[in-house]
Amino acid sequence: MLDVIIVGAGPYGISLAAHAVANKLEYKLFGYPMDFWKNQMPQDMFIRTPHDFVSFSDPLEQWTIHNYALETGTLLETPLPRPVFVDYASWFAEKTGITFSPVLVSNVEQKDGYFTVRTETGEEYQTKNVIVATGVEHYKYLPESMKEVSSNLLSHTSGYTDFSQFKGKKVAVIGSGQSAWEAAGLLNREQAEVELIYRRKGPNYAGSRENEILLRDLGEVFYTLPLKEKKTMWGQSPGSVAHFLEKYVEGLVPQTGEVGIESLTPISDDEIKITLTNGEEKKVNHIIVATGFRINLDRVPFMDQKLLQKIEREELPQFPKLSEFFESNIQGLYFAGPLSSHSHGPTFRFILGLKKTSSTILKSITRELVKLK
Repeated sequence: MLDVIIVGAGPYGISLAAHAVANKLEYKLFGYPMDFWKNQMPQDMFIRTPHDFVSFSDPLEQWTIHNYALETGTLLETPLPRPVFVDYASWFAEKTGITFSPVLVSNVEQKDGYFTVRTETGEEYQTKNVIVATGVEHYKYLPESMKEVSSNLLSHTSGYTDFSQFKGKKVAVIGSGQSAWEAAGLLNREQAEVELIYRRKGPNYAGSRENEILLRDLGEVFYTLPLKEKKTMWGQSPGSVAHFLEKYVEGLVPQTGEVGIESLTPISDDEIKITLTNGEEKKVNHIIVATGFRINLDRVPFMDQKLLQKIEREELPQFPKLSEFFESNIQGLYFAGPLSSHSHGPTFRFILGLKKTSSTILKSITRELVKLK
């Protein structure tokens, strides 16, 4: 019987495992290490968060991005290149003594007061505690009008590590946020004929060191705020673009703002017509949709249906209702990262929430394990 199983091997899962190791717990960390960061994003772009705020969490705050840079001779800069961040994750895991179990979880169920976790390769493990620490990979969002369009004509930004396949092609990028600007900038660099199309009047460039500090500190108090204050911060993140992307797009990529998509009409296997709400028509070879992610507990593929039905929900039923310790109403079932962001606030959609999440959950688990002994 394990003390804890962590599902998800990204920044949250790795940080939680570091705390489990430090507390001498019997654990398993399931998932492909940093898979979303390595295999679902363009590698020659950057981390949006300034490098001073991207350190993973260990109890002594010993294995920071700054110590990684000192030991490896890596130059830290903002914006931080994604490959540097991924390499730091491997360094952190090695320093903290984390052991990965690089397989996916296929089912989590509860019976007889403990959890049974089954992997894609058929192994089963029993544990007193499960932490769901997956990121946004299950929540890719496409508007209904786009779901029936063939994938050779339309795709989501998530999943691309580069855009070289679109060289010489006409590509429309739909959206006004960070991922839209990234895709447009990289497509332009790959010599695609690209255009940005969005509903806003223009790009919303945002982000600063001061904003990062405010967002990090909000995570410490959000749970205790009055409901009225919380409501102003709930919902999906407003689309914004980091300032460092401006030079990759402005003056280089045509933009059509203040329009929506009226209809999409496939012409052939390699061409589709876009009719905009202003009556304008555009013919392109491919549409890349930057409509982001919509968090929804019911879309987590490995949660047993009976278990899902028992989980108490927030006012927005896509989210589990969590205690101050990130625990659901089912004892021993915890949620980290985006799924905790309704109960605990927007900080936990981002790397900024690693320290608070890891220290809080592991304190709760170790306290309960001591009671059982």
